[in-house]
Amino acid sequence: MLLIKFVKFAIVGGTGALITFGITWVLTEQFDLWYMGSLVIATIVAMVSNFLFNNYWTFAVKTRQPSDADYEWFAYYQGNPIQRWWKRQISKIILEWIPKNNRLLEIGSGSSPTIGNYKNAVGIDINSEKIKFIQEKLPDIEFKATGNTKEFDNASFDNVICIEVLEHLEQPEKVVAEISRILKSGGMTVIATPDYDKKLWNIAEMFTPYKEEHCYKFNRERLEKMCKTYNLVPLKYKYVAKCDLVEIFLKIK
Repeated sequence: MLLIKFVKFAIVGGTGALITFGITWVLTEQFDLWYMGSLVIATIVAMVSNFLFNNYWTFAVKTRQPSDADYEWFAYYQGNPIQRWWKRQISKIILEWIPKNNRLLEIGSGSSPTIGNYKNAVGIDINSEKIKFIQEKLPDIEFKATGNTKEFDNASFDNVICIEVLEHLEQPEKVVAEISRILKSGGMTVIATPDYDKKLWNIAEMFTPYKEEHCYKFNRERLEKMCKTYNLVPLKYKYVAKCDLVEIFLKIK
């Protein structure tokens, strides 16, 4: 990959040199312009040409869609600076709150690398292509291409994480009920969702690929109220970019 980019870069550089020589010759020999003036014009044209070719060919990056198998993985490692920072902040918060050796389930894991920090973990997602991709990346972790948690026994996990999932569901309370069921008493769950009470989120949402797919608009009060209904008591919370809520809940019984 690096060699291919180098070859492309060299081709663009060579093309730029030819453009410079060609335009300089045309302007001086055919239009009798002053040599230095011709060179300045040719150089500017070559610079613009090199920039466009490098931007759209040499270093072109495929635009990822949320449904793409590698979407979360790419966002974490190669996305734009804001995207990378955002994903990594959520992962950092989870690592601060959830012990690495605990039995953990991630609901809606997608191709996110966060679960790789937990060796005794299971990841589930309805997108089978995402599961296939992340299974190849993290072969030591168990993944299932399903959105159904019914196959897991009551109180079978120490922790559950559910990151940016609930807002996409018309009935998120069903997932919250399942989180409570499969959590051990004293177990904890981390839930992340945009907070629609935050004005900053209403601005940030305009630049996200999910802006038209949020069925349920949470704020911290609504999330905590829903979780308390299923014996999940809020412990503490943090915000990423002052608008994306990440909160941890304790199952009390």
